[in-house]
Amino acid sequence: MKKTILVCLSFAFLMSATAVSAAEIQLAPFAPKSPVIMAQGGSFSAVAGGFEALFTNPAGFASPKGSLTIASAMPWTFGNPVDLMETEFTDATTGEPDMNAIVDYIELASKNGVGLGTAGGVGYVGRGLGFGLITSNELFLFGTPFPAGVGGYISSEIAIIGGLALNPINTNFMKLSVGADLRPGIKIFAPLTAKAALGIITASDSEYESDMDDALDEVLVYQGSGLGIDLGTKLTLGSLTASLSFRDLFGTRYAMTSFGANEWLTAMETSGGLPEGGDENGDTYIVPMNISLGVAYHLNMGPFSFLIDPTVHAELSDPFAVFGEQQKSPWSLLHVGTEIRVLRFIKLRAGINQGYITAGAGVRLLFLDFNVAAFTRELGKYAGDSPSSGVSAEVALRF
Repeated sequence: MKKTILVCLSFAFLMSATAVSAAEIQLAPFAPKSPVIMAQGGSFSAVAGGFEALFTNPAGFASPKGSLTIASAMPWTFGNPVDLMETEFTDATTGEPDMNAIVDYIELASKNGVGLGTAGGVGYVGRGLGFGLITSNELFLFGTPFPAGVGGYISSEIAIIGGLALNPINTNFMKLSVGADLRPGIKIFAPLTAKAALGIITASDSEYESDMDDALDEVLVYQGSGLGIDLGTKLTLGSLTASLSFRDLFGTRYAMTSFGANEWLTAMETSGGLPEGGDENGDTYIVPMNISLGVAYHLNMGPFSFLIDPTVHAELSDPFAVFGEQQKSPWSLLHVGTEIRVLRFIKLRAGINQGYITAGAGVRLLFLDFNVAAFTRELGKYAGDSPSSGVSAEVALRF
C-alpha cells in the first residue's frame, strides 16, 4: 500500500515550486473542473445556480427552485485521454511499476501538460440556502525541457460550504440577488524539484527500493486549514442579468505546517488520517481574491421554449490582473459561454475560454444527471502562450 501511494505521489511531486523563505506563496483557488462550467468557456457567474453555485457565485443560492445533489462524481484529465488509457503503468508479468512507461508518459508534460483530477461531494442549493461538502484533487505536470524543466503541482482539498442569499429587491421588472458563504477547508500540497521526483520514481522500482528513504528526505508535504469568504450579486432586468462576485474575499490565508514526506506517508498509512503537529515557518500561504464580472442574456422563445431554450453569457475574471504584476492580456481573462436546453432534459453547451473553443453536453434522466466537456485553458499571460487541453465529466444523483 505504501509503495502505491509513493508511486502516485511521485507523479504529482514532479514540480518546481518557488522556495523563498518568509515569502507570500500563492495557492490555487478551490475550483473543481465541473463540465457544466468548462463546456461554457469557464463562464458561470451570471447564470450561477445548482451545485456549481457552491464554488462560483453564492448569489445563485437565491434560486426559487431547490436542487439537492445526493452524490456527484467528477473526474477530469489533462492532455490526450487516449494516451492515458493506452499506457500500461505496471509490468504485466511482475506487477511492478513500469519505469519506462511512467517516464514516457511524464515526458508528454513537455508539450501541453498532462494530469488528472477528481472531485466529489453533496450539496443543496436554492430558496436562499446553500450548503455542501466537496473534495477536489488535482495533479498536473507541465514544462520543457524534459526532465529538468518539468514542473507542476499536486493539490488536495476538502471544503465545507455554507451560505445564504436573499432578494432585497424583487419586482416584475427587476430582481436583485445577494449572497454570501463561508468556506472552511483543509488543503495539502507537496512541492518537489524534478530531480527529486525522478529519484522517487526510480526508487519505486524494486531494484532501487532501498533508495526510497533518501529520495523522500528531500521532500516536504505541506498541510493546513483556512477560512474562505465569498460574496456575490446578480441583477436581473427582464432577460438580461449582470453579476459581480468576489471569491476568497481579501485573500484566503492558510496556516500551513510541513512534514517530511516519509513521516507524512507513514502517518497516513498507520492512522488512516492526517498527521498532527509539523514544523511551522514564516511564509504566508494565500489564495488571492478573484473578482468576476458577468453578464447573461436569456432568449425567450415563448411557446417554443420547451423545445429550445438558449442562454448566452460572458465573464471577465480577475480584471485587475491586467494592471498588476502579472500584466495579463484581457483576452486571457475573458470567458464566453452558451447553453441551449432541448426538450428540457438535453443541454448543449459551447464557449470560448481564454481564446480557445470549448464544448460539451448534458442529459438529465429523472434523478440521474450526466455531463461532459472538452476544454482548453491558457497557462501563460497571453492567449496562445501555453494552451493546455482537457476533458471533464460528471455523474450525479440530483433532485
